[in-house]
Amino acid sequence: YTHRECMSSIDDIKEICAKTLGVSVAEIESRKRTQDVSLARQCAIYYSRKQGYKVEELGKVFDRNHSHISHTCSKIEDLLECDRVMAEKINLVGKNIDAN
Repeated sequence: YTHRECMSSIDDIKEICAKTLGVSVAEIESRKRTQDVSLARQCAIYYSRKQGYKVEELGKVFDRNHSHISHTCSKIEDLLECDRVMAEKINLVGKNIDAN
């Protein structure tokens, strides 16, 4: 297996983030900025990055520039460290992706 074949697809990750956090994939792909949608989108970006997708790739898929992608990953890491409630949601998404 190449590493690529073991990676969850970005679409799968979006799907799991959407389902876990109660939003739609369409919302994740939209420009909507409500807190629930933003969190789902940020989780999708963060976990895609952790799977090994490149910042440039994610920028194209999520229609954001590479600095936005990097910033999002830092933001999720901060939430994991500093916000227990958010960390629980983010970690739940991670568990669901791992179980996929």
